Amino acid sequence: MKIISFELETSQPETLKEFYTRVLQLPVLSEDDQHFSVQAGFSTITFRQVSKRPAGPYHFAFNIPHNKVREATDWLRERVAFLYAPGAVTPVVHHQRWEAYALYFYDTDFNILELIAHKAAPATATPFGPEQILGLAEVGLPVADVPGFSQQLREELQLARWKLATEHFEAVGDEEGMFIVVQEQRPWFPTINPAASLPMRVEVQAAGTNPVHHGAFHILPVRTQTR
Repeated sequence: MKIISFELETSQPETLKEFYTRVLQLPVLSEDDQHFSVQAGFSTITFRQVSKRPAGPYHFAFNIPHNKVREATDWLRERVAFLYAPGAVTPVVHHQRWEAYALYFYDTDFNILELIAHKAAPATATPFGPEQILGLAEVGLPVADVPGFSQQLREELQLARWKLATEHFEAVGDEEGMFIVVQEQRPWFPTINPAASLPMRVEVQAAGTNPVHHGAFHILPVRTQTR
């Protein structure tokens, strides 16, 4: 699955724009007094201005080449404050079962961001920079009924379960793009921030063609990649 676009809400677009364009150095695609959009590899992220949004962070992740974790760590070190797993002495988290390494940090809205390098991701000899952000890898979806909603995603979009599932957590999709379905109020790893259902619109390339609408979530399949 490819996550083509992701739209979320913010009450402070100017500080977020500064973060995504100056700290992460992602190019602006469009902007007006109600929104701005940035390009992250094959994905577009749009921040829509609202006067106030429900409390809680969004969680989303970016794919990077599998051999660039060390360089990504060095690149981010002077730009963000890393989020460490409990008891860790390095910000790099090894997800052994997923065969992936990840880095976690906040943006200025305290959304929980992640760079993840899957073993199956391509390698590159190019020095790490914003151009090595390949696209959105994950979008977090907190819900009341994790098994039920995960089944709906799998059936409507014809996606597979990724690796494992419990009553409170399931990943749906694949290394290129997946939804992280979690129980509402479950803390987002590696923080103590409770997962909250927040308004979002996601466009994906998937085998299934049926849209999924669930509370504040609107997930729409698209047939061709748009930039």
